[in-house]
Amino acid sequence: MGLFSKKEERYVGVDIGAGGVKLVELLFEGGVYKLMTYGFTQRSAEVAELPITDDVNEATRHVKRLMQEAGAKATRAVASLPVHAVFSSMIAIPRVQDPAETRALVERQAEKLMPIPLNEMVIDFQFVGGKTAQTPAALSAAVLSNKERIESAGRAQENVRVLITGAKKSMIQTYTSVFQGAGLELVSLETEPFALVRSLIGSDKSPIMMLDIGSFRTNMTIVEEGVPFLTRSIKVGGALVTRTMAEQLSVNVEEAEQMKHDLARSQEQSVPKAVQDLFQPIVNEIAYAMRLYAESDVTNHRRVEKVILTGGSAHLPGLDVFLTEKLNVRTMVGDPWVRVQVNEAMRSLLEDVGPRFSVAIGLAMHAASPAKETKPAAPKQMQTA
Repeated sequence: MGLFSKKEERYVGVDIGAGGVKLVELLFEGGVYKLMTYGFTQRSAEVAELPITDDVNEATRHVKRLMQEAGAKATRAVASLPVHAVFSSMIAIPRVQDPAETRALVERQAEKLMPIPLNEMVIDFQFVGGKTAQTPAALSAAVLSNKERIESAGRAQENVRVLITGAKKSMIQTYTSVFQGAGLELVSLETEPFALVRSLIGSDKSPIMMLDIGSFRTNMTIVEEGVPFLTRSIKVGGALVTRTMAEQLSVNVEEAEQMKHDLARSQEQSVPKAVQDLFQPIVNEIAYAMRLYAESDVTNHRRVEKVILTGGSAHLPGLDVFLTEKLNVRTMVGDPWVRVQVNEAMRSLLEDVGPRFSVAIGLAMHAASPAKETKPAAPKQMQTA
């Protein structure tokens, strides 16, 4: 769904995060994705907590430099909006035939749920397949305020599920300016969970939680039948682990970061006690999200079957085992390269860095979106008109 219908075989996926920019260029050929190049930039620890997009010129420089250094040839880019700045809600509305009436119903519900006025937002929505909800309800993952609300969609004999996605117009304009400045055509602006569904889940329709542990935030998304159902974001990430290690070992942040990477490559199988303590708020938030999912009236399931780890800290030794025990749900590190053809000589290196590039890989997997998500489709592209 979106304004862009032309197909191109080569796309560059660009993930703009707090710690820098990740880029992956994929060629879609003969029904197969092929890795052409990838790269990343890093920001200094002193400024990394501030969104890079606060300074359009700096963000543009990062993207341009990365394109040049990686040797990327694609001119069409797909980017993602950060989870904590996107509103997402699954609602149930009465089934009606008139498209105008449907949009009016959706916008009426969105107005109740959105944390800022509707005229300041770009709203997208998509019907979600599966059984209809007989009890009208809406499960909101209002990540802008990090709170969820349960809202009634009105009484009806039969309801249909609708996924609403919204972002501030000013943010979309910022991203548009960054890519224009970098000389790239921004063909789609998506939400991170949909990119992760492509790279980590594929056609698996079982209820899955994706846990993306970034530098300063951890994002958790429960996916049902290939559609992000519930998304939450907590301000705890890998940078906090690095700082704690630096303090405890009396080393600087750069040394602690290197030690963390060395630890991830080691054969150690247990999570250090200090790391366990830091991850307890994440465990609590995961458990809470799972309860919300289980109690929702618009879900077809009640229990998450597995948790997939991704992000820069996903490879922390023993983290998958630790979370499996804490949550009583099978937890594993996701492999975003599994649907991509790569140079086998680079396989080991790519497996090591893979979790950091999961979003960028999923964004670059835009060409096959003619399989483009067979049903149920989803609002991956934020439209500005």
